[in-house]
Amino acid sequence: MFRRLAVIAGVLPLLLAAGLADARTLEEAREQVEMSMLVRGHVDIDRQGRITGHELEQAESLPAYVVDMVAAAVPRMRFEPVLVDGEPVLARAKMTLRLLAKPDGDDVHLSIRSAHFGDEDALPDEERVRPVRMRPPSYPEDILHLGGAGDVYLVLKIGRDGAVEDVAVEQTNLTSLGTAREMERIRDALEKAAVRQARRWRFAPPTAGENADAPHWAVRVPVQYRLGGHPESAYGQWVAYHPGERAACPDWCAPDAPGFSPDLLAAGDAHPAQSRFRLLEAPGS
Repeated sequence: MFRRLAVIAGVLPLLLAAGLADARTLEEAREQVEMSMLVRGHVDIDRQGRITGHELEQAESLPAYVVDMVAAAVPRMRFEPVLVDGEPVLARAKMTLRLLAKPDGDDVHLSIRSAHFGDEDALPDEERVRPVRMRPPSYPEDILHLGGAGDVYLVLKIGRDGAVEDVAVEQTNLTSLGTAREMERIRDALEKAAVRQARRWRFAPPTAGENADAPHWAVRVPVQYRLGGHPESAYGQWVAYHPGERAACPDWCAPDAPGFSPDLLAAGDAHPAQSRFRLLEAPGS
C-alpha cells in the first residue's frame, strides 16, 4: 500500500521551478503533501450520546483496510446527547470522515483526521438558508496559465435581507505544487477571487423554525478551482493535496464541534455552519 500511496503523492501537477533554492522549496512542498480519503455514511446515536451502529456508503467500493479501520474507530466516538424540546432522543446522523495516510517506516499509519456529522435530511426550505444567486468565481487568468488549482473554503455571514454581510477564508488546499512563493501567489489569487465573488451572492433567509428570528446566519461554501483534464477522483480513492493553514472562524460564527474541518464539505453548495450533532472530543484524542 505504501508504494501506491507514494505514487499518488507524486502525481500532483508541478509548476515550473528554476534554480537550486526553488528546487529546495519544491522538495519541502512535496514533503508537506497529505494523502487523504473522504468516506461517507451514517451513525445511530443513543440517548447517552453513544454510537450504537454505523454504515458506510458504498462500502464495497472502499479498501478493506479502510472499512476495518472505520469499524474499529467509530464505535469509540461519543456525542453530546441530542436534545429535542430539552429531552435526549435517539438520532441518526449523516457522517463524513477525512482519513489520513502517513508513511511510518515501511508501513503506513491510517487515522481519522476530521469528522463531520449532520442531519440526513435537509431542513424544509422555509427553515434554512438557501442560495438564490451563487455564481462561481472566475478562474484568475494568470493562475490558470501558471497551472495553479485548489479548493477555497469560505464561511459567510448572511444578513436578514439575504445579503452577504461578511466573508472569511478558513482554509485553502492546493492540488498543484510549486515553490513556496508560487503557492503563496496561487492561494492569494484564488482566495481573493472567491471572496470578491462571494460578496455578490444572495440567499433566502429562513422564515420558520427555531432560527428564523436570528440576527444573522453563518453558512460555509467550498469553492473549487480545477484545471481541464484533471477530473474529480472517484469515491474511495486516495487523493493528494497540499493543505493550507486553518484560520479561526470569525466571532460571528459559533465554535465548531471537536474534530470538524471545513474541507469535509462538498463544493458547490451552501452548508449550515453549525450542526446539532457534536462530538465530545476530536477523533483519535
